[in-house]
Amino acid sequence: MIVVGETDSFERKYMEKFRTFASEYGEFINYEHDRGARDIGMHLTRKLSSGKEQLTSALAWFQMKGKMAKTISLEDYEKSEEIKIALSVNHLRYWFLQPMPTYLVLYIESAEEFLILNISEYVKNTWGREILTLNQETATIYVPTNSKLDSQAFRLILKENDIKEWKKALGDENEHVDVCYRDYDLIWHLATAERRAVCHKLEFWDWQSKTRSQLYIYEESETEKVVLREHWQYMMSIEQLEAAYPYIEFFVDQDAQDWWDDEDDNEVPDVVLSNGDVMSGVNAAYEYFAYECGIRLNDIGLQMFEWVKFMSDIGLIEIKPGKSEFVSFAPWHSRSV
Repeated sequence: MIVVGETDSFERKYMEKFRTFASEYGEFINYEHDRGARDIGMHLTRKLSSGKEQLTSALAWFQMKGKMAKTISLEDYEKSEEIKIALSVNHLRYWFLQPMPTYLVLYIESAEEFLILNISEYVKNTWGREILTLNQETATIYVPTNSKLDSQAFRLILKENDIKEWKKALGDENEHVDVCYRDYDLIWHLATAERRAVCHKLEFWDWQSKTRSQLYIYEESETEKVVLREHWQYMMSIEQLEAAYPYIEFFVDQDAQDWWDDEDDNEVPDVVLSNGDVMSGVNAAYEYFAYECGIRLNDIGLQMFEWVKFMSDIGLIEIKPGKSEFVSFAPWHSRSV
């Protein structure tokens, strides 16, 4: 009788789990023969409002590994900050030299989840060119347990490739391309405000009971108020806020500010914008101090809007009017990709 080995059965199962999950994010690519020291590739796609998908320039390769439940229990896994795995030094050399990144995907059976690590970047940062002369058969790799393979990981992989594509289309010398890529929908809304008879405001929450700051960007018309952007960031100051949005001019509308002010909130410190305007805040039961100001595009933003129109005209992006976005710079959203 023909017998399938335990490790072969295990590998078949986690490969199918990976395919089922990852199929949401792109088209699979396989070597006709297993000669590339990489198990599977993916050409990432982007969802369009029509329901169709657009092929992107993001092409990634994955090397799959797994840890059985009998090798690492759920209890041990949950207490660990990293998982050790031995890999062939010859493979590490190969991945280091390739122009296209290879990602190590490690399946943890006891937790039923995948971890991900940009192994090309890991080798570069750990050994660099010394990997080419490393005189040993295998090397131990440490995979962070907080680097989950999830939708956030695929977004970050796509973002890195998209920004390279944008720089090629717009010219590598252009500054702020990464910010324009992140915020192109928001830039479009700000740039088209006058012809759409809307205005935009920003509400900044300086939390007193939490370690984060929070902001909302609103679009207002005569009939409705829509949240275009919610943004969370650890201990963000007003200076960091303005630096995060270099294409926006922040200003105080004095008529609106008079209404926003509360004479009883003397304990709420004023905030001074870079242009000298002073924002007065209100006290939300000492949970947070809230401030409000108007926003519009500055000269950098107007230039970015030209980029946005160009990228839209050549079909690399799709503008989504009324789109609401959430942005977080929390450490738990980072991935080792």
